[in-house]
Amino acid sequence: MLIASSVGSYFKGGAKAVTVWLSDRYTRAAEGGTGAAKCGGNYAASLLAQAEAIEQGCDQVVFLDAAQHRFVEELGGMNVFFVFDDGSLTTPPLSGTILPGITRDAIIALARKEGRTVREERYSIEQWRDDAASGKLREAFACGTAAVISAIGKIKSTKGDIVIGSGDGGPITTALKAKLVGIQRGDIADSEGWVRKIG
Repeated sequence: MLIASSVGSYFKGGAKAVTVWLSDRYTRAAEGGTGAAKCGGNYAASLLAQAEAIEQGCDQVVFLDAAQHRFVEELGGMNVFFVFDDGSLTTPPLSGTILPGITRDAIIALARKEGRTVREERYSIEQWRDDAASGKLREAFACGTAAVISAIGKIKSTKGDIVIGSGDGGPITTALKAKLVGIQRGDIADSEGWVRKIG
């Protein structure tokens, strides 16, 4: 079954950078579970943490790994990318607990085509905090089917806030979103063979 309907922005604030809550109490997925599958249980597991995020005035939750509670995994229903001062990107690796999103794959392909280095490697919350403070980390964004690409401006946590760059996104996030949305809408030529006419 295919259902098509018009929808608004995934986040009620529209295009502005979102604020995320760092969950230090809940885990979205553990090794050996269904974290890499597109199933309802994965979203159900994030609902308590999402309620906590809303109480803290945040748009979404960022989850850490279940074993050490140190390494960034993904948001409630989205993958996450980090953009550094040299223009390179890092995203957590697909280790069985992270959904291998189509949007994630598309961003990796588009960024590499632009000549950017894209690393798929573990990134700890300590690194996120230190790199944001030093200015090494310039941008961060969440991505997924519904959210497409949404800049992350700030993290709130029980150990203090982290502001990323200027707190309102950045040029690489904006450019990648414009390119991806342009291809999806047919405004930019699809050189990857992603768009197919149905009829």
